[in-house]
Amino acid sequence: MVRKRPSPADTALLAAAGERGATATLAQLERWRTAGLLIRNDRRGAGQGQGSVSTAPAEAVDPVVWLSAHARPGRRPDDLALEAFAAGLPIPEPTVRRAWLTAATDFRHDALLGPHEAGDRSAWIGDVADELAGKHSGKSVLLPRRLRDVDARIAAAGISFAMPELAAFDKGSTEAEPYTSRDFLTTAVSAVLGGTSEFVDADLAAIARALAPPGAAVPVASMLEYPDDRPALADINDGRGLNLLLAGDARDELTRIVTEASPTQLRAAWQAVDEMHRWAVSLCETVEAELDAIAAGEPQPDFPGLLQWFHGVAFGLNRLLLRQALLEPAPSPKAQASTAVMLLFLATGMSRLQVMVPDGQFELLRVLVPPFLYQLAELVADDDPA
Repeated sequence: MVRKRPSPADTALLAAAGERGATATLAQLERWRTAGLLIRNDRRGAGQGQGSVSTAPAEAVDPVVWLSAHARPGRRPDDLALEAFAAGLPIPEPTVRRAWLTAATDFRHDALLGPHEAGDRSAWIGDVADELAGKHSGKSVLLPRRLRDVDARIAAAGISFAMPELAAFDKGSTEAEPYTSRDFLTTAVSAVLGGTSEFVDADLAAIARALAPPGAAVPVASMLEYPDDRPALADINDGRGLNLLLAGDARDELTRIVTEASPTQLRAAWQAVDEMHRWAVSLCETVEAELDAIAAGEPQPDFPGLLQWFHGVAFGLNRLLLRQALLEPAPSPKAQASTAVMLLFLATGMSRLQVMVPDGQFELLRVLVPPFLYQLAELVADDDPA
């Protein structure tokens, strides 16, 4: 195939990138532009009927250098777009939005069981949840090994997960049946596809108890199981149609979050996933060191790691984040973006809750939730025009 000669603009672009060690070719420039990864050259009239001339934008050099180093055969354009965007490179925004939307919403559940009737959506959701749970329950675990090992060391040290300070706020589980990884997957898929129409607070309580150590007191689960005239989570709203929890297909809300998020928020959410992994490893190491000190009889003024660990057991959210980080320590770009959108969803919910329940003790959030999530929630709240 005969290719056209490179334009002066592309020649200049390749030369500028080459000065920084890039080995890009004209064919690669064409592929990257076709995939939406590279800013197109500027075109302007040459004047006096001489046609047009093109010039490469100065900001195109950095992406060419980056792509030259990272674009390899078999790498998906969406993965490259996500990583380059996260690195601060000027990737065309439509490409970036498309990659984030795909990561957040492409669960491929619809293809599992074929078309479904809108009027029978609940039954279809149940079928999809059962199908996915059956396929993946044998490959998944509720709690990663390191988390279970730390729990076991805490119990072996004689520290009770049902200490009186926590047990006083837990009336005990309403469920007698053991909770399995299949139950967890079924609830998760049902929640994604159907929102609050497919689960109740007791389902969330069951998850909180399942993620806790055996015999632990879990006050947040008890609050969900015994609401004591408090409104169910599904009923908390702002009075203008905005609910705290999703009332329908979560992919609609995730699409809204990605569409409305500023590039700053998306990049901050991506970075928050990195910080979540560092937080999880650091927390485990801190608790393990504190347990070593206890075993050696070394006096300690306090135990910040164990305190954080018990916050996770008592309130559930930190435990869920710890589980996610330890189960997937090196996520793919798509998985990292998906988790980043989950963190944005949680941060948005924290911001909403402070509007919907203005008399809540939200000053405690700084202590109870990890720094990466609290900071993301503050960013979301600061950007919210409301």
